[in-house]
Amino acid sequence: MAGKVIKRLQHHLLNMPMLRNLVPDRENNRMKLVLLSTKVCSPETLHKQLTSILPAKSFSFESNRLQMDGNDTANDMETCTASRRSEMHQLSSGDVTFLPIDDSNVQQLYEMNEKLFPIKYNNAFYEYVADASEGYCKLACTANGAAIGAISCELEDVRILGKRRSRLCILTLGVLKEHRRSKLGTSLLQSVISQARKDQLAYVYLHVQSCNTAALHFYFARGFRFVKFMHNYYPEIKPPHCFVLRLELDAS
Repeated sequence: MAGKVIKRLQHHLLNMPMLRNLVPDRENNRMKLVLLSTKVCSPETLHKQLTSILPAKSFSFESNRLQMDGNDTANDMETCTASRRSEMHQLSSGDVTFLPIDDSNVQQLYEMNEKLFPIKYNNAFYEYVADASEGYCKLACTANGAAIGAISCELEDVRILGKRRSRLCILTLGVLKEHRRSKLGTSLLQSVISQARKDQLAYVYLHVQSCNTAALHFYFARGFRFVKFMHNYYPEIKPPHCFVLRLELDAS
């Protein structure tokens, strides 16, 4: 399978439906788009589309050939399918419920965040989460009380076209590895989006580390769009850069 690599990534290209295969470009610590499609046989296929929104000299193409072993792929798919079935069974049989985060369970959130994220959140973060607005900070717990996932968000005031509105910032969203691919992350995300719509918020947004392609794909698949690229947003980790993604909730 042959692909084409767009070397100089323009920000708004991330919102084009066919250009969402983001991978780290380790040579210059930026991101690049890889088009994996048997229908894309030459740069000319996309050149007209790109020149309609970009100066011709602002992007370039590079051949990128991948070798795949059919037998290994088949085995991997079988293993992945069996794993997903197992995870789905574990999740449904565990009777997972969403609980508001408060002083009684915020320690579980702390322990989970330590496992899941490279960023170390301070005490002020956990104090805020334990006393946050109802419906926006939740733990996903099994019947025995074990926390296996969580989402935490912050309400923020913002002015849009001169009107005072509120928006929602997703601070963290994570699921323990053994319970991923069970749609738990999607359920947590949708639960806060539903609350945000009920509260008539303007939009939901978040920051995603530039190398976290899995998270980018996850949010793009759920309607989020690229807003901007921020340099050195995470000074304590590498790479320190991030993408800002946003989901509009209304047209006002």
